[in-house]
Amino acid sequence: RFGDGEVTILDATAIQRTLASLETKAYHARPADADGDGEVTILDATAIQRHLAAIDTDTGIGKNKVTTD
Repeated sequence: RFGDGEVTILDATAIQRTLASLETKAYHARPADADGDGEVTILDATAIQRHLAAIDTDTGIGKNKVTTD
């Protein structure tokens, strides 16, 4: 589930769906900003995908749990 503190492909999919203006059941901009630059862009979805594929990123994904509270 998006925003549950776990990083999964569902997080990247929620970002992509939101950016494409498609219905997304659970989406919160704060945890979606994977690269921490203050904006949610396709680069955030890509950073999550790279993290899940074990490709090095400098984003800190998975180190700090950000919840939607």
